[in-house]
Amino acid sequence: MRPTTKVRPLGRRLAWWTLYAAAFGYVEALVVVYLRRLQGMTTGWDYPHIWAARGLPFSSAGVLAEMGRQGILRPEITREAATILLLLGAACAAGRTGRERLGLFAYTFAVWDLTYYLWLRLWTGFPQSLAATDVYFLIPLAWYGPVWFPVLVVMPATIVFALWLLRGD
Repeated sequence: MRPTTKVRPLGRRLAWWTLYAAAFGYVEALVVVYLRRLQGMTTGWDYPHIWAARGLPFSSAGVLAEMGRQGILRPEITREAATILLLLGAACAAGRTGRERLGLFAYTFAVWDLTYYLWLRLWTGFPQSLAATDVYFLIPLAWYGPVWFPVLVVMPATIVFALWLLRGD
């Protein structure tokens, strides 16, 4: 006879995942705070304004070129990859099925990203509005847009998808 283990109810597990993701969002925001301060960016910074002040066009290619010139492109890309691996690894370790692992990853990613913006706002004043432009990720290439897109569209949809996955059949 196999020993049985008590499985926590989904609500309690999600509370822990929410706490984990929010704490990780905090750490990620502080890394960005440090990086921006080292680059001489003031609080409340917005990418198009920074690039305009430097006389550079704001584009994916421009972002990559400037980060390469400053010697931070490779560290930033590897930091982003490590972030995804940490989120994925934790979800894979905690999930019991493939569906649950995917759900935990999606849920954690969404909460992490939303709290990242919250902590960044508290520490730097950015984003000043949901219309502010942000660089979302550098993987697989630099992609950017208004903050409202991940906050109001992608993340709520991801949370709904994750909860659906976690509920099972």
